[in-house]
Amino acid sequence: MSVPLTIALGPPEHGVTRFAVDCARAAGTPLLEVADVSGLERELAARPGVPVHLHVTDPLFGPTPDEAAALIDSLARDRPLAVTLHDVPQPAEGAQRCRRRTDAYRRIAAAAGLVVVSSEHERRLCEAAGIDVDAVILLPVPELPRAESPDGPATRDARSVGVFGFLHPGKAVDLVAAAVAELAAAGDGAVTLRLLGRPADGHEDYVREAMESVRSAGGRAELTGRIDDDELARVLGEVTVPVALFRNVSASGSLNTWAAAGRRPLVSDSDYTREMERRRPGSLLLTDGRDLAGDLRRLLDDPAPTRRPRPEPGMAELGRSYLRAWEGWRA
Repeated sequence: MSVPLTIALGPPEHGVTRFAVDCARAAGTPLLEVADVSGLERELAARPGVPVHLHVTDPLFGPTPDEAAALIDSLARDRPLAVTLHDVPQPAEGAQRCRRRTDAYRRIAAAAGLVVVSSEHERRLCEAAGIDVDAVILLPVPELPRAESPDGPATRDARSVGVFGFLHPGKAVDLVAAAVAELAAAGDGAVTLRLLGRPADGHEDYVREAMESVRSAGGRAELTGRIDDDELARVLGEVTVPVALFRNVSASGSLNTWAAAGRRPLVSDSDYTREMERRRPGSLLLTDGRDLAGDLRRLLDDPAPTRRPRPEPGMAELGRSYLRAWEGWRA
């Protein structure tokens, strides 16, 4: 069996879709980019029996978890199939939703000959759900174009708090906004909430309300929209305090993007963030969230802990890790 054809399914800006592209390019292996599910079925029908690797988060493969699982199960009937499971279900997302998605992921994994996840935390979640995992391959630190001046990182705002990526309740934008609003109401009206990305589909009102809560308290709030790759290092470097307070997370590319920009974000203390801090000591600032406004005030007053040397990009190791996993699958 040759190395599989990697499928990058979904809009190019989606994090999982982009990661699929990164994996294939890092490994130097074939890649097929497909915008939607109907296109996927058509493309694979023209390639009967070709082994494929899918990067799976259920919404990309169907309107419901069950429909996503049914599609992937059907694809596996006439070809070898490997999968990387993203957004692994966990109880924090709600019991009913977790149960539906767990059933679907269990079915997807059963259809695959190779199952990869992106953290030991995800492996433990899978094991608890009865899903066998063959390999853990960490998300890499990406390469970002250098954007700093010779004098060091620029500061756009003297006192800003930044949240990066697709914006939705899982990113806890409302909690960050509430803490910034608390600072503004206490007299720090110069503080700015900077939302570095765009709302996820269906969450426009959620983001708008979070921004309004800051403005009504006397602070400032702004939404950048999608940021071009060649601007990321500059934009992430301008924020005074980077924040990544996930309500539930099993693996996060945005943490590594902050790292690639030389930033050390404030994150919720969780099984996953503790794992990442053990693997890359000094990369994260952990908080229990009991006094988020106080945490932000201390870092706004002294943001030095939020900056660190940029780690080496991890794309080459990402490619080697996938090649090793596929080699074991073929053995």
